[in-house]
Amino acid sequence: MSTNSTDNRATKQLKKQVSEQAQEIGKLRGRISNLQDELAIVTSEMNNFKTRVAADMKKVVTSLNEVGQKNR
Repeated sequence: MSTNSTDNRATKQLKKQVSEQAQEIGKLRGRISNLQDELAIVTSEMNNFKTRVAADMKKVVTSLNEVGQKNR
């Protein structure tokens, strides 16, 4: 076997490997982008949840204070 045919075979194999890796990297980049979007949504929902819970707790405390004052 000549060195050129071995080099050509190795080059083809490496080109195929690089192509496959490029496709996989593209898929991973897409997945990372989706995860970033999902994280932003979850963060926003969590902040809204915290705000609603705080408002509900304020109402509970206010109601308890009013009941306590009426019972005095």
